[in-house]
Amino acid sequence: MNVCVIGAGPSGLTTVKQLLDEGHAVTCFERSSDLGGIWNRAADPDADASEMKTFDNLILTISIRLMSYSDFMVGPDRVFYTHKQYREYLGAYAERFDLRRHITFGARVESVRKDGAGQWHVTAVVGGERRTASFEAVAVCSGPFQSPDRTSVPDLDRFAGEVVHSAAYRNNARFAGKRVMIVGLAESGADLAREVSDVASECTLSIRSYSFLLPRLHDGVYATDATDTRALVYDHFVRSVPPAPILALHGETSVQRLLFQLAVWTVGLLFAPFEYLATLLRPRPVLNPERNGLGEAAHPPKLDIGCEWTQENIDAINEWNRRSHQYRSNWTQQIVFSKNVSFIPNLVNGKLRLNDSGVARIAGNRVTFKDGKEAEFDVVLLCTGFKMDFAALGPDLAVKDNNVRNLYKHSFHPDHGGRLAFMGFVRPYTGGIPVVAEMQARYFALLCSGRHRLPGDLPARIEREKAWEDKIVALSPRHPETIPSRTQFVDAMAKEIGCLMPLSQLLLRPRLLVRHWFYPFNQACYRLTGPHSDPEQATRELMNDRMGPWSMTLSALLLLPLQFLPSSVHPKFILFRGPSWRRKDGAGRKAVHWPPAGG
Repeated sequence: MNVCVIGAGPSGLTTVKQLLDEGHAVTCFERSSDLGGIWNRAADPDADASEMKTFDNLILTISIRLMSYSDFMVGPDRVFYTHKQYREYLGAYAERFDLRRHITFGARVESVRKDGAGQWHVTAVVGGERRTASFEAVAVCSGPFQSPDRTSVPDLDRFAGEVVHSAAYRNNARFAGKRVMIVGLAESGADLAREVSDVASECTLSIRSYSFLLPRLHDGVYATDATDTRALVYDHFVRSVPPAPILALHGETSVQRLLFQLAVWTVGLLFAPFEYLATLLRPRPVLNPERNGLGEAAHPPKLDIGCEWTQENIDAINEWNRRSHQYRSNWTQQIVFSKNVSFIPNLVNGKLRLNDSGVARIAGNRVTFKDGKEAEFDVVLLCTGFKMDFAALGPDLAVKDNNVRNLYKHSFHPDHGGRLAFMGFVRPYTGGIPVVAEMQARYFALLCSGRHRLPGDLPARIEREKAWEDKIVALSPRHPETIPSRTQFVDAMAKEIGCLMPLSQLLLRPRLLVRHWFYPFNQACYRLTGPHSDPEQATRELMNDRMGPWSMTLSALLLLPLQFLPSSVHPKFILFRGPSWRRKDGAGRKAVHWPPAGG
C-alpha cells in the first residue's frame, strides 16, 4: 500500500520502519527540520520556544532499556538517558534502517480528508508550496503535545503577571527571584517544580489531586523499572480487580488463568535456586561504581535527581501516595503515575509549598485558593497538559468525544476499516510510549498488508476495554489516554498478531518462561516468534537481562501465596522502604515532616 505517516518523532519513526518491513511504500511528513519530535531541539534555543520541546536538563523518567524499540535494543544496563542522548538514539535508529529517505522535512500538514473511494488526500505545505498527495492509509503520529491546556485555571485572564505553559519551559532562568505558582504536577511538572523552587523567592505548587509517585531509583541503588515484572503486574491488575477483557499471556478465562499460574509458579520455584546462584556467580560488572543510573554521585544513595534516599524523603513519598487514593488501598493504583520524585526534598525543606484545594479565583496578582488561603504571585507556570482535538486536520479524523479510548487499542478508528491509525496517543502508568507505538505500528502494517484483520466484534470490544480502563483509572477521569498496564496492553496486541510466544511453547523452554514472568519486562520477547521475528537476537536480549539475586526469591516468598488467597488478604498500600524502615503505628509508618495540605 501507499501509506502516509504524519510526524517523525518516536512514534512516527517506528511506524515508518514497521510499514517498510511489510513492503509498503511510505511517505512521512515532518514539520520540523529534523527527526525526533519533541526531542529535536533547534540549534537556536529560542527558535522553538513556541513549540513543545524537551527542556534543557531533562532526563528520562524510565531507563533507556524501556525506551528502546524491540528491534533496536539498548542495554543491558538500566541507565537514564538525557534528552540529547535519546535524540541520538532516535537518529541511530533512523540510520540503521535507512528511514530518512522516506521523510519529507519542513512539511506542515494542513488537512487530511477521505473521498468516497476510500482514498486519503493529505495536503501539506513544503517550502512555501502547498501540495496534495493521495494515499491508501494514514497513520497520525504527531502526538498529543499540540494544544496547551490553559482552561483549567479559573480567572487566568485576570492575572496581572506572566503566564507560562510548560510547553515553552526550557530552564528556570526567567523565574529567578520571582513569586511563582505552579499549577499541576505531571512527570515534567515534578522536574519544573524542583528547578523553579530552587531559584524563586517563593514557590507554591497548586494541585487538585495527587498523582502516584514512583522514584526513578529503588532503595537508592537500581532503576525502579527493574521491578516491573509480569508477576507483579498480574497481581495488581488481574488478581486484585475484575480482569481486563483482553487477550494476554495468562489467558482469558478463570480456568486458563489458574492453569497458567500453576504452571508458571511450578517452573519458577524449580528454577529460582539456579537463577539465584547464576546471579551470584556471574554478577554484572558495574559500568561506573562512582555514578548511579542518573549520572549523579552514587554516594549518598539517591532516589531521584538531587533526592537522597533518606527516611524523611521516603516518608513524604509514602504519605503523598496514601493521599493519592484518599487513604484507601493503593495496591491496585487508580491514578496516573509520576515517575519522578525529584521535587520532594524542596517540599520537605520548605522551598516548595503545597496547596491541594485548587484555585478559586484570581484578581490582579492575588490568588485565592478554595481553602480560603491567599497569596500574591508574579508568574503562573501551567503544568496542565494538553487538549486533544483529533479533528484538527479534518472531520474525517474526528474521534468520538476526543477520547482515545473510543479507538481500538487507543489506535484504530472503528469507522475506517484499519486504514486510519493514531500512534502513541497512550500513557502507560509505567514504561515508555515508544514500546506501545511500535506494537501499534506492527499491528497497523499487518492490517495494511491484509495479513491481519480487525476483530469482527470491534465496537463491542472497544466498549468493554473502555469500560475497564474507565473503572481502573477512575481517579484520573481527565486523562483518557492513560492505561494502567503497558504489559497487558501490548501483550494483547502481540497475541492477536502472533508475536507473543504461547504458554505451550514457553513450557518447552522453561528458562524463557521464567524470564517472561519473573524478570523485568523486556520488549525483546515480542521478537521471539511471529512476523519479522529474530529469535536468536531476542533470546540473547532476554537471557542477558538480570535482576538482583533477591528478586525471584522475593517473588516466590511474597507473591506466590497471594495467587491462591482471596484478594481481601492483599497488602493495602505500596510502601517504599527507607534506610530506617520500621513500623510505629497502625498506619504503618512514622509521621511525615512536610507540612500538611494547604500548609
